[in-house]
Amino acid sequence: MNSRGYDARDNHLYTNNNYIDDDEVLSVQLIEQLNIELTYRADHDNTYFSSTLKILNAFNSQISHTNRQFDFIIENQRGMKLFGIPLFSKDSLIPIIDPSNYQRLDGKDLILTNNRLDNYCLPDLDWVWCWENWYVLMYNDVDDQGWLYSNIFFSNSLSDKRWKGKYYFGNFIRRRIWVKLRKKVNSD
Repeated sequence: MNSRGYDARDNHLYTNNNYIDDDEVLSVQLIEQLNIELTYRADHDNTYFSSTLKILNAFNSQISHTNRQFDFIIENQRGMKLFGIPLFSKDSLIPIIDPSNYQRLDGKDLILTNNRLDNYCLPDLDWVWCWENWYVLMYNDVDDQGWLYSNIFFSNSLSDKRWKGKYYFGNFIRRRIWVKLRKKVNSD
């Protein structure tokens, strides 16, 4: 049985008798705030992908006074499903027409060493990663791996209303959003 609780003796949360440190508590609180923000705003805007990008940018601006920031990266692929088997790849992206495999939320292409998300750099030496891994943003209308699908061409503005979480015949592009939390350390 999973036991969670709060130990008033030392102001720490615990799970299965393992204490959760203050960094983890703050990370959970930020995730909960982001979830509330996404849920509330999505109820008031029916253009999923554009509103999600705006909300993520706005949320990072709201927490800019803290020593925590989320990094959001969009992954793009081109391909199709053949007999129900997804045949999408970064190698299928058309260089002049499509964005790169990875993009920032503002639509600017990211060129990563060996084209691996793990090679995404922190802004400067004052930051460290709170999380060891990148996670797919599993929010709203996405498939079981976090992908959104659309027609033949990527939209330059990232605000296309045609993005859906289910693959339909004629969908040749897909994208998903990755997230990782970082924190600023004292530079004394």
